[in-house]
Amino acid sequence: MQVIEQQLLSYHKVYIFVECAEGALRENGCRLNPMNSWITLTCPSCGAKISVTDDAARYRCDYCGNEHLIAPQSKPGVAAQAQPIRPEQPVPASVRIEQDGLSARLIQRWFSWKYIPMAFFCVAWDAFLCFWYSMALGGDAPWIMIVFPIAHLAVGVGLTYSTLCGFVNRTVLEVNRDELAVWFEPLPWPGEKKIKTGELKQLYCKEKVTRGENSTTRTYQLYAVTRDNKETRLLDRLDSPDVALFFEQQLEYWLKITDQPVVGEYRSE
Repeated sequence: MQVIEQQLLSYHKVYIFVECAEGALRENGCRLNPMNSWITLTCPSCGAKISVTDDAARYRCDYCGNEHLIAPQSKPGVAAQAQPIRPEQPVPASVRIEQDGLSARLIQRWFSWKYIPMAFFCVAWDAFLCFWYSMALGGDAPWIMIVFPIAHLAVGVGLTYSTLCGFVNRTVLEVNRDELAVWFEPLPWPGEKKIKTGELKQLYCKEKVTRGENSTTRTYQLYAVTRDNKETRLLDRLDSPDVALFFEQQLEYWLKITDQPVVGEYRSE
């Protein structure tokens, strides 16, 4: 009788061990299957070697605790590659989401505090030009006084219009069953685009660095990659990487596009 009790106790311990192992595998996105084989991956975060089943979609590193996705194998026998899961981007303060059942829209207002000093500069610039032309056209001024400031007049008009757009305009990205559309309102602005949703393959962000003599400016761009591997710039000169990354994240979610790394893309730390 004592021998039987010891055997039953051993079977019970084995059963508990299997249950714990199965629970751990489920936590890492694996299924316990006796036909599965095991593969060894290197954690991108800490470099540790991790063994997972070959049907796992994701896993959590036992050493650093970070969770990673496993890219599908492109060919039999090719080792799977682990990819860090990107953190979810919160909705930026300048962006709001609208949905009506037929379409979904991301709306970003342009206004920021940088337009306040630009408005004062435009007022001073335009006031000087008005004073200049009132003198040139009000008397017998030589023609050079009228022709010379034309370039300055063009700059003033461009600066004034862009500053006015900065105060009142907004960017709209709309997704419906047929297309992804980008436009600007209420004042016209170049760069409106439309792409068929069925042609979209991937979305990603780029960082653009402009270096001057005394300063460096960083802006961000949103790109779309179509199924023929052509790139289309959807948005340019975004001031914040958070806005660009949120646009990418939300559009991919609505379009059911799995995020994949793209060479040269910007990724938050």
